[in-house]
Amino acid sequence: MSESSIREARQAVNTAMAVLRAESNSVTGQELIDQLKFLTMATRQCEHDALHTIARLDREGEFAERGVRPAPAVADLLRCRETEARRMVAVAASVFPTSLRGEPLEPRLPATAMALGGWEIDQAHAEVIERVLRSDAAGRLDPELWANVETQLADLARIYRPDQLAGLARDWIEQLDQDGPAPDEGEPLVNELHLAKSRHGGGQIKGRLDASTFEVVARAIRAILQPATDQNKSLGERQADALGAICEHALDDGYLPHEGGERPHITTILPWEWMQDQAHGASLEFGGQTTAGELRRLMCDAKITPVVLGGDSQPLDVGREKRCVTLAQRKAVAARDRGCAHPGCDRAPSWCQVHHIKPWAHHGESDIINLVMLCRQHHVRHEALFVPNGGERPLSVAYRGRSLKLRAA
Repeated sequence: MSESSIREARQAVNTAMAVLRAESNSVTGQELIDQLKFLTMATRQCEHDALHTIARLDREGEFAERGVRPAPAVADLLRCRETEARRMVAVAASVFPTSLRGEPLEPRLPATAMALGGWEIDQAHAEVIERVLRSDAAGRLDPELWANVETQLADLARIYRPDQLAGLARDWIEQLDQDGPAPDEGEPLVNELHLAKSRHGGGQIKGRLDASTFEVVARAIRAILQPATDQNKSLGERQADALGAICEHALDDGYLPHEGGERPHITTILPWEWMQDQAHGASLEFGGQTTAGELRRLMCDAKITPVVLGGDSQPLDVGREKRCVTLAQRKAVAARDRGCAHPGCDRAPSWCQVHHIKPWAHHGESDIINLVMLCRQHHVRHEALFVPNGGERPLSVAYRGRSLKLRAA
């Protein structure tokens, strides 16, 4: 057909549509409904021919000759979104496939091509079928079953809207592929953990864990998670406290290698009097800053190393480490308090720290009468404790869990 002939055919179509449009203005009732159905069928014809034209342009190398890919080219030509153009190109390739030599092949979706060519379904129906049968789940189906699914989806497309068809097709494929992908034995386990320091102290933890590692971590945190009513903290805050307690417990019990097997220690180079009266916190080994309250909490059950500095701040003498609370004292406090002495807390002694009622930095003696056992979560508010009768009588088992209270900070 010459260029003049095809132009005449297009003009004839436009003329016929104009006549049809004018005539439809006078129809009502069933005739108007029939008119809508006819226009829908005409639209389907146009969509079918558009897909065929896209396939030909690709097959005959028109896109490649102009140095463009099919989807962006179609998007520019039709002034549509590129995602929509990609769907059109995919359907065109499935309904009108070609060989590497550009020769037409049998459609990859034969039943869909037949329904589309018979103007029985929309392009949107064909896009749904093509997308579903291109999925990984559909690719795991037996070829014969796959072909049967395509035929039945084409039949369903004649009855249901594209959105309804999409839901039916997705559910059906999931039912047929219940086993899912086969496990890849060679795939490495994915475990990542990133620690990032914050500028003003503390930090952030981000990561992802494989199923078994996540199960271990989740169970460990849940095992010592404080009740929601405790200290009115959110779940995230209580889980963070639990993770800190687990790490301190591992360090205390020496489960880790020698270098990291000792609980975190703080080195402060300060005049003794200044640390007693004015300390607002301390620098930690990993560069963060701790608050004064946290510093006092850590000093409760810590080792102190005296260091003598010369005029140029060079160490002249480093003394022996000395514990604030001896192992024997800790055992005695554990036998008396039988764990955390905070009301309602049942944390065992192995998960607790020994706290000075009168702060050690303020000349509080490391005597049994001045010591009490608290878990990490209840040790965070490191202020003086008060006991019945103004503290005149010693703490005993009778007072544990009902008369010892933390003063609100």
